[in-house]
Amino acid sequence: MAGFLRRLGALTLGLSLAAAAVYAQTFALDPGAADANLTASGASGEEVVTSRFSVKVTKTALATSVDLPDDTVETGDLFLVVHVSATSPAKPFRFRPHTAWLMTEADKKYQVTDKVAEDSTLLGKWVQAGWWIDAPLVFEVPKEALRGSELVLFNATDSLVVDVLAPEAQIDLGLTGGEKPVEHYSLAPEGT
Repeated sequence: MAGFLRRLGALTLGLSLAAAAVYAQTFALDPGAADANLTASGASGEEVVTSRFSVKVTKTALATSVDLPDDTVETGDLFLVVHVSATSPAKPFRFRPHTAWLMTEADKKYQVTDKVAEDSTLLGKWVQAGWWIDAPLVFEVPKEALRGSELVLFNATDSLVVDVLAPEAQIDLGLTGGEKPVEHYSLAPEGT
């Protein structure tokens, strides 16, 4: 009886190890995916295409204050307004505050300012399949952060699991640091 139990235990252990090896293969990337770039790069004015969205920076502006439909917000630094056009190839989604940031030459991140309500920016809009939308993102930055800065947009799923393969677009804004800000930049729709 002891020999039978040993053989049954060895068989169970062998099957368990085989099942674990098969399960572990689900975490490995296939050769095509291992070489795939998760970050698509481009420059202002160019369409940057990822597997889940396409974006294009259509315009940038610097200002010391931003006019909203019912208010004017000011800063001691500068407001960098980046107009972005976006579309999706399949599913509608929304960019969230943690999925859009400005990256400086020194690898410092600036999040979208909280002085401008999301519904006035790209963060408050749905990116639809087959339709291009155009909306601004507003960053509050010091002048020294402008030169060489890049806009980074990331498409994270709303699930609880971290999507390490989610694509991002990194767009060089072409800023030199010598741009002159305007006093007021209006985000208010025309006629308001």
